[in-house]
Amino acid sequence: MGIWNSTLVYVGARTLLAAAIVALLLRRRVGVWYTGGQIVSDLSCAAFLLAYVNPTIRDDVGILVVPLLLFVLYWEASRFLEWRRSSAEREDAESLLDAGFRTYGAVWAVGFVVPAVLAGGFLMLELLAPGAWPFPNPRPDIACVPRRLQPGGALTVRLTVPHGGELSVFTPSGRALVVVPYVAKTPGLDPASTFRYVRNVTLRTDTVAGRLSPALPLERVFTDTGVYVVSVSEEAELSASRVCRVRLST
Repeated sequence: MGIWNSTLVYVGARTLLAAAIVALLLRRRVGVWYTGGQIVSDLSCAAFLLAYVNPTIRDDVGILVVPLLLFVLYWEASRFLEWRRSSAEREDAESLLDAGFRTYGAVWAVGFVVPAVLAGGFLMLELLAPGAWPFPNPRPDIACVPRRLQPGGALTVRLTVPHGGELSVFTPSGRALVVVPYVAKTPGLDPASTFRYVRNVTLRTDTVAGRLSPALPLERVFTDTGVYVVSVSEEAELSASRVCRVRLST
């Protein structure tokens, strides 16, 4: 079983237990704020775990991980301290049910809250220092979305940064059209402002154009049906390329 499937099973089990907690809170009539806070915390933790192993969900969560993680830390820490305080007050007259809830609370905190908080912490680390932590199932260096295009559609090329400085498209007939030409590094220019740090490039099939060489005029790229190869090179024709493929159909 892969890590994605294992995480789905783990999150599913966590969700069932969280639903049981929410149902207990509703039966105790603890109030909308308390119940709503627990639901938000549980959903946030599930999102952290799934985003940790899935790059697409990781992108969707994005900067939202910051406020959500802060809320989870506040909420779960408050609930833990409240639980410890109430357990100490009932210590002399603790029933078997109270002992069971105490054990359940400890297992829940260690087995289901701490891993989610750690996953959220690594997601925040990725925002502060991209690439500093090796996530499982990393996003490929380059991906074409969607893999099949219709005339008039838009192709999104997703890239990990930093990447090469030139983007070319090889047509089904074998022509190599340069859409983003290579530009030599300029002293004093912030590298983060260059194409090398662009994460997503959108190419519309009805407007994107490229050149066979700098001296030739622009020409449309997507004109024939078939498989197109999108290539991003570190330097113009001097190093290995990152490539992805997309099929244009009628």
